[in-house]
Amino acid sequence: MSARTGAVPLLALAALAACAPLAAQVAAPRPVESTSWTAADGTRTLRHGTVVRGAPAAVWEAFTTTAGYASWAAPVARVDFRLGGEFETSYAKDGALGSPGNIRNEIVAYVPQRMVALRNRQAPPDVPFDAKAFQALHTVVTFDDVGGGYTRVTVEMPGLKDDEAHVAIAKFFDWGNTATLVALRDRFEKGPTDWKRAAR
Repeated sequence: MSARTGAVPLLALAALAACAPLAAQVAAPRPVESTSWTAADGTRTLRHGTVVRGAPAAVWEAFTTTAGYASWAAPVARVDFRLGGEFETSYAKDGALGSPGNIRNEIVAYVPQRMVALRNRQAPPDVPFDAKAFQALHTVVTFDDVGGGYTRVTVEMPGLKDDEAHVAIAKFFDWGNTATLVALRDRFEKGPTDWKRAAR
């Protein structure tokens, strides 16, 4: 994730996630499944998923706490996990909480250890898509126990239209949400991200 492309919420998630320092971590193909689809009304839903080597409670904690999120998603992070709370992140080398260029994603709904829905409230000024159009959308992250100490994590972004603004959003988050899931999966396979090393 770079300062320029760090708008994934997820989410991208996401990450929503967004995400550019993760580019180095996604150089090789990874097992993230894309099952994006188009609804009867013509709108598209981006959907990406992967299986994480961690029990749902552990993966949930990594996603929804400040310490957990900062261990894999962003070098500067604060999670105020509650309805109406937010994820605040920065990917800048000199980033700091409270800076006007930080990413802020509001928590609009959640079910403990099952799902969290996010909506972007503040994006960096140089994102490569229409921030206002993005802020009219939302991202849903679900956590499903698949047994054996593993969790399937799925990131979905519904409501994308077939117009220039939404096509640009879809292009960015098709990559960005994948990168977010790779980083989360790697957190449980390789350990926490060394952000100082990643910045070099």
